[in-house]
Amino acid sequence: MSVMSFLLISSFMFFQGQLSFSFENDWDLREQRETSSSVKHAFIASGETLLSNGVVMLFNRYVTKTTWSTPTAEAVMNNFSEIWRWEKIDGFLVNQFFHPYQGAYYFNSGRVNGFGFYGSVFFNVLGSFTWEAFGESKPAAMNDFYTTVIGAASMGEMLYRLYIEACSAGVPPALAFFINPVAGFHRLVTGWQPPVTSGNLYRFEAYLGTGYAQNEFFYREDNSEVFSFKGIYPNIGINIIYGDPFYQNTIVPYRHFEYSLFFGMNPGKYKEIRAVSDGYLFSFSPVQTNKNMLSTGISAHLDFVSLGKTGIHDATIDQFSNALNWSVKYQHLFSQKTALQVKGHAGFSFLSVSNFYLQDEKNTELKNYGYGFNAKRFYIFEMKKIGRFEVSRFSYLQWTYPGLTPLSKGYVNWQFTDIGYFHYITNHFSLGIIGSFARERGVFEGFADTYKKLNSVRMYFAYRAKDA
Repeated sequence: MSVMSFLLISSFMFFQGQLSFSFENDWDLREQRETSSSVKHAFIASGETLLSNGVVMLFNRYVTKTTWSTPTAEAVMNNFSEIWRWEKIDGFLVNQFFHPYQGAYYFNSGRVNGFGFYGSVFFNVLGSFTWEAFGESKPAAMNDFYTTVIGAASMGEMLYRLYIEACSAGVPPALAFFINPVAGFHRLVTGWQPPVTSGNLYRFEAYLGTGYAQNEFFYREDNSEVFSFKGIYPNIGINIIYGDPFYQNTIVPYRHFEYSLFFGMNPGKYKEIRAVSDGYLFSFSPVQTNKNMLSTGISAHLDFVSLGKTGIHDATIDQFSNALNWSVKYQHLFSQKTALQVKGHAGFSFLSVSNFYLQDEKNTELKNYGYGFNAKRFYIFEMKKIGRFEVSRFSYLQWTYPGLTPLSKGYVNWQFTDIGYFHYITNHFSLGIIGSFARERGVFEGFADTYKKLNSVRMYFAYRAKDA
């Protein structure tokens, strides 16, 4: 059966009512209440949103002591009288990683006050707008506003559900606070009690290891080298699967999501940050037998990669994507101890960001904002006696939104490949090795073509705390 045939049959089954949706977890829906109660909680959520902005402002002013941390009356007036700009030069790590995380605070102000996934996006808008208008002495940036609003919905919902899961598992409130500070604060001040779940964590793995990387960046025109690194670095990571990947009939966002985060660094020389996620917005399961299980639907994706030279803000290969994809997740059981899993995502990246280096004396960094297409594939073969083999392949293609940067004619292409094997020592512990290959090519009219590559091998000691 072709992919197109499968999608047509699945869609027909859905619209004919042959696929039913599950709403067993009522705690993750919007609370049903009177209008006066909703208004009251909206004011509380708005107050917590603005309070989180105030905390960040104080941190910037008194801890990091940044020059732009104290807003002035003139700066605020300009933000209301001038068109908000798109930043051409700013920190990739701050804008593309920490902005969605900061926005997750706003989002969770809504979630802990009983608002649903889509309703909580309003508080993303409120928090991001007030931050850009009042939070800095720098001119307001439209790209920061968009990244915070859109990316925070994905990050915020994952943190909300993980906080609920941790509390239900008996994690002390003081420790759960670090998973979701807004939820922890709301619980402390208002006495709110997180709902008790039946255990939605499908898999949790933690990794500790070391790697060897070889990273190069040069201009293709004359092969002039910009950056290179060869060396060893420590590496840690987590992999979380929430909800059953292969059986999902729901229109409630993020009842299933997957999130992986890996971090490594050779101080002063090299860093590696990779955060990849996907979460169903709508899904159904047209195939469910004793041996074959499949779910499919629309998913949201928040992907961030920063690999290469050590810097507070930027690296050699920088890649960010907010996307809507169609996803298919399939598992075939050969036996209870042997399984094949295939997961595929493909769709449109509506906000994609790259970091372009100009060919000048300072290798000036220029942020590039655009759109494009992406495809993510995962293949896993697991046999308890032998171990787990896994291959993943990510492809991204980005064109620039017109008029935002001088990089208006051309494209950026990324390819990321990981090949790994893990041998089980016990039911919870394993030893593994992963080979990674990253490539980025930038081609723009009027600028020198760039080529960046990274090859690395990482050895891990892994702990699997949960396996459905």
